[in-house]
Amino acid sequence: MFNKYLIPNAHNLPEGQALNITVEQSNFLITKQQGQIIAFENICPHQNKPLNWSSESVLDDEGDYLQCHHHGALFSPSDGVCITGPCQGSQLKKATVGIEQGHCYLLFA
Repeated sequence: MFNKYLIPNAHNLPEGQALNITVEQSNFLITKQQGQIIAFENICPHQNKPLNWSSESVLDDEGDYLQCHHHGALFSPSDGVCITGPCQGSQLKKATVGIEQGHCYLLFA
């Protein structure tokens, strides 16, 4: 059985954008890539810190990659793999997203 937590306005999230939500004291990054809602824990594998400082965007200046604002590492928004930076080759931990009756949820076992 899964616990589910609504991702507010997930379907209204513009393509290539990201939002930050907190569920049960854990922080998640939600992004839409090619029409699919994808979620990652907001923890950089390099130093186990959130990618962003407070409410800043987690995207790089061009909006193409998720960026750690502590040390500049760039992550693919589709699979969370670090493509450059001190944790290159590591990846963000993907969260499970489910869709029910047109709403998107984070799912936890």
